[in-house]
Amino acid sequence: MSKIKWIDIRDTAVDALKLNDVRKTMKGNLNNWLVSEGIDIISTTADQIVDQCKEDAVNEKGWCKVRDAFVLPLAIQGGLTVFKVVIEKAAAEKL
Repeated sequence: MSKIKWIDIRDTAVDALKLNDVRKTMKGNLNNWLVSEGIDIISTTADQIVDQCKEDAVNEKGWCKVRDAFVLPLAIQGGLTVFKVVIEKAAAEKL
């Protein structure tokens, strides 16, 4: 009777699952969802946060007023713009 090696079992399971295909499919599905729905959800949430920051800026003074009125909104909107570009380019490429 031969010993069963853990490595053989693992390799057989990995081959059976075809993990590379699963990963590519998952990445493709995630990219498609982000482009079709996810970016809209993230944009809506970011807009709400920016609006709340600007509302809070009215009651702030000094650096906190600048932070809430300009710095945070610019950082959020800039980050969102970069995120959109990256996701759209990733979705345009074949995975």
